[in-house]
Amino acid sequence: MEEKLKTTPLYAIHKKLKAKTAGFGGWDMPISYEGVLAEHKTVREGCGIFDVSHMGEIFVSGPDALKFLQFHTVNDVSRLGIGNGQYSALPTPDAGFVDDLIIYRLAEDTYLLCVNASNADKDYQWLVEHKAGYNVKLDNQSPDWAQIAIQGPKSLESLKALLNADDQKKVETLKYTDIMPTDFFGKKGYTARTGYTGEWGYEIYLPNAVAEQAFTTLLEKTPAKPIGLGARDTLRLEACYLLYGNDMDETVTPIEAGIGWAVRFEKGDFLGKEKMEAQKAGKIPARKMVAFQLEEQGIPRHGMDIYKGDRKIGVVTSGSFLPTLEFSGGMALIEKDGGQVGDTFEVDVRGKRKVAKIVKRPLYSAQVK
Repeated sequence: MEEKLKTTPLYAIHKKLKAKTAGFGGWDMPISYEGVLAEHKTVREGCGIFDVSHMGEIFVSGPDALKFLQFHTVNDVSRLGIGNGQYSALPTPDAGFVDDLIIYRLAEDTYLLCVNASNADKDYQWLVEHKAGYNVKLDNQSPDWAQIAIQGPKSLESLKALLNADDQKKVETLKYTDIMPTDFFGKKGYTARTGYTGEWGYEIYLPNAVAEQAFTTLLEKTPAKPIGLGARDTLRLEACYLLYGNDMDETVTPIEAGIGWAVRFEKGDFLGKEKMEAQKAGKIPARKMVAFQLEEQGIPRHGMDIYKGDRKIGVVTSGSFLPTLEFSGGMALIEKDGGQVGDTFEVDVRGKRKVAKIVKRPLYSAQVK
């Protein structure tokens, strides 16, 4: 029997706006409203708002919260002051990804983990199974929270329409990756200066009860336009942000995925450290993530094979036509000796080999700071 897709608190609005919806990670989500190309442009030049309420929110608290997170994530959580956030990953013992995530420190011993939609329950269960010996409380509050991403060069102007005068002043000084408590129509929520589009923007966490009011206010009182997950994918791909299930999973390590900058070996022991350290030192084989530009007509897609001569050297992890850049390209996981920036390989696009050039990451320079 086919599993029924879940819906967010904003689902009725999406239907009213006649959004095209489709299943994504177990959720019936808006893919586009007026078209991917137009929505992509809106975010790059103005302000777009995304319903990302399918993302998960897991709260970790207690005297051992820091110690617990230090061992079960790759970044150095001790670097976070109250109100700071950081990109990180939940590794397996063999150094694969359980998930990637953002960790926010909300209070002395309280952290918010923003995790991927399809992984929220899996991540929570993973943490529960590994909490033995730690004085820590885990609380999966994902069903209680809505999340709206407000992204683009005009995002601050739109966000302010939701805030009281005091919060409007505070949000003006919010630094990249930081988070602040925020009042949304009398309900307590949070505003973080993060996002997944490569543009200046914010992600707001608010109780389900005020989600519709917030989304409607943004649409009716600001220039912001609704954006679907189709444009989110082209936006994040131009910025070379990873997508779980495409660019990484339990068979890919953070070193291979190109986020070695977020792995803090100096912090002490953590799950998967030994293998990641050996990969970084070149002591054991490791693949690498590269960005590429297709030099012939075609659209590369996830799973397409990559060749160097007759040798298969890798696979496309994410690919698309990239609207801002006006060419097709993406990211690929290839063998370590598969090529450097400036070299070429071939992508098997539906049975025809297309020449592609390895280019510097990211494809689009992020405007987030």
